[in-house]
Amino acid sequence: MQTIPESKKLILVTGTSGAGLSTALKILEDLGIKAVDNIPLALIDQLVALEVETAGRQLAVGLDNRTSGFSAESVSRLAANLRDRLGESCSIVFISASKHDLLRRFNTTRRQHPLGDGLSLADAVAADLVRMGEIESLADVRIDTSGSKPADMRRHLLDGFGVNDQSLTPVSVMSFSYRDGLPKGADIILDMRFADNPHWIDDLRDKTGRDAEIDAYLRQDEIAQSVLADLKNMLTPMLGRMSAEGRPLVTLAFGCTGGRHRSVWAAEFIGKWLRAQGHDISVNHRALDDGG
Repeated sequence: MQTIPESKKLILVTGTSGAGLSTALKILEDLGIKAVDNIPLALIDQLVALEVETAGRQLAVGLDNRTSGFSAESVSRLAANLRDRLGESCSIVFISASKHDLLRRFNTTRRQHPLGDGLSLADAVAADLVRMGEIESLADVRIDTSGSKPADMRRHLLDGFGVNDQSLTPVSVMSFSYRDGLPKGADIILDMRFADNPHWIDDLRDKTGRDAEIDAYLRQDEIAQSVLADLKNMLTPMLGRMSAEGRPLVTLAFGCTGGRHRSVWAAEFIGKWLRAQGHDISVNHRALDDGG
């Protein structure tokens, strides 16, 4: 999975309220960077010393009008200090959007603007644009989210750091027994109990879906083959869109009665196909791995 270069140890994320700062921080966190939002400006120096200079971690810090001690002058002093200490490993990302887009977003979410006390929404947005405009010159990465969807933010961030993201969304594939209940966190669940059941074949009962004999048996089930072919046709555009939007993980689960034959076989079958498509794949079998 593509991520921000490790040479970028500290990323300060700032910009106008409603432009997408929180979304950017969540994406950086998904990319493996520790993200902290809305802490007092006076504590950032100490946090950087602990996390970046001592522990060597990548850190992203969100700064905006909610931040205690926030002002153009204080942010400028902080940026100068951190760049003196960290050099090019410190970057500042400035996220903005048009006044029209900001007004629309606040009206849609019905959130109060951080500068909203005593001001109309239009005046608060205008004041924020003026105030943050004094900080924009500090940034080395600028992102304008006007007309963008939240899902576009990952691409904006990677482009800003010169990363060409062509990675595919990782997929976790699992099998389970319906006797144990549905797995938590699964995005897509397919019930394989419609397929021919090897349990009723004496020579196959003690086998599992990992065994060649079960594979040969279920490959003769034309309905099971047709359903998995349709699943592949469905997954191809779905995962293509998810990869383009930077989805960090998709979990695909197959279930059957005992969790030993049909679900295991289907998980192995689809897992091998997904791996051949270039996805990073993990496959686990809940009933087998738990000793069932």
